[in-house]
Amino acid sequence: MTAFHIDTLQSAGQARRDAAASAPRSFLWSDLIALALASLSGAALSAAGAGLPEGWTVLTLASALGLVFWLKTLGHYRNRQALADQIRPLLIGCGFAALAVSTAQLALGEARLDPGSILKWAAAPASMLAGRFAVREMLKASKAWYAPVTLLAPKGAADAAETLLSENDGHGLTVARRVDLASFAGLDDAALGARLDALGGQTVFLAPDAQTQPLAARIAGRLSARGAAFYYRPDVGRIPTEHVDLLDAPPADGFVMRITDSLDRPLAGAAKRVLDLLTAGLALAVLSPLMGVIALLIRRDGGPALFSQTRVGRAGSTFACLKFRTMSVDAEDRLAALLDADPARKAEWETYQKLSDDPRITPVGRFLRKTSLDELPQLINVLRGEMSLVGPRPMLPEQRGAYGVSLEAYARLRPGLTGLWQVNGRHETSFAERARLDDWYARNWSLWRDGVIVLRTVREVLRGGGG
Repeated sequence: MTAFHIDTLQSAGQARRDAAASAPRSFLWSDLIALALASLSGAALSAAGAGLPEGWTVLTLASALGLVFWLKTLGHYRNRQALADQIRPLLIGCGFAALAVSTAQLALGEARLDPGSILKWAAAPASMLAGRFAVREMLKASKAWYAPVTLLAPKGAADAAETLLSENDGHGLTVARRVDLASFAGLDDAALGARLDALGGQTVFLAPDAQTQPLAARIAGRLSARGAAFYYRPDVGRIPTEHVDLLDAPPADGFVMRITDSLDRPLAGAAKRVLDLLTAGLALAVLSPLMGVIALLIRRDGGPALFSQTRVGRAGSTFACLKFRTMSVDAEDRLAALLDADPARKAEWETYQKLSDDPRITPVGRFLRKTSLDELPQLINVLRGEMSLVGPRPMLPEQRGAYGVSLEAYARLRPGLTGLWQVNGRHETSFAERARLDDWYARNWSLWRDGVIVLRTVREVLRGGGG
């Protein structure tokens, strides 16, 4: 290949990297436009009423710039992140900005809160999110959203690391090439520096396993000494990702992690239970006519409308989990015969604890499962205190062994009508992955995350994602 072609390819690659690096900065402009539109709508409302308050222009400009500066300190214009992770800081920032502006207006002698300011800060989060969504989709369409990285991982862990990046494209990282992390073992300092130079300046994503973790720590130290920006996913086991405080102890290398219990929050736990009771009670009152119709349709084959099955609940206790019956009346007896007669189905059951094409499901039951309406009676379990709206998928007693070490985390929570498993590919997810998701949920629980899961569940139901 000629030098001209090499230079051209390198220039094109550098241009793509530069565009990808600047992509998050596009959110700055979309935020400013969104804030300007929200301010104009608020000004129109104020002008139509009692007129613009004293100092309106100064307060509006100062609050908008203050919000943008705060978001900048959080890395919103530097790091790619999923839109779901941006909602909370935008709501918090706009809420504090609204409080600051209202306080300033009252201090300037305003006798009442300005409706225009209220409208502006109520509209700002939605308009900012809409703007960011539009910008991100345009960047995706032009391929400028995706930043190429060099994946440094051992061969046995490289596929999992690349899958992690591809399934979380909100972070905008794509693997341009792989390098076996184990190939750096045994290099002296000079040779290690030369190998890092050979990477060509592309951003590194370090993803070691337990065996290569010490080597990755050494490489991370060299990269940070050079001032290089890189991504690092150390092998630290299953720990919370949100309830972690970083304690700096200079001049020691590294940091200390203080890890707290996400469930050790009595007020938040009480709020979760109150929300469960209010939501389940209201849902039963509103949906009772529909549940009556479903019950009549199910009973046409002569069997009962409800199906009760023993499930494992909080603290390892068992309870009768209610569902609309979706299988034939002799389903339990037929299962053993099905698995004995079909090795492929037996293997599928052992992996997923369910069958993708289960002949025991009735026509009505198939519709109920597809729409998730079969789980409506579990609202009664919620009122009884046996379940929650959001939590781990209620397991069968005989599945305890398959949960492994994740059983400890499962037993600390009430099982849920919905949860991470239901909104993360329930059809394709193995039972081991389901246990891992329940484990992660317990370690990282928050009321905010429950709300996100509920919204994602509604989306899955509307898309027909039951089963």
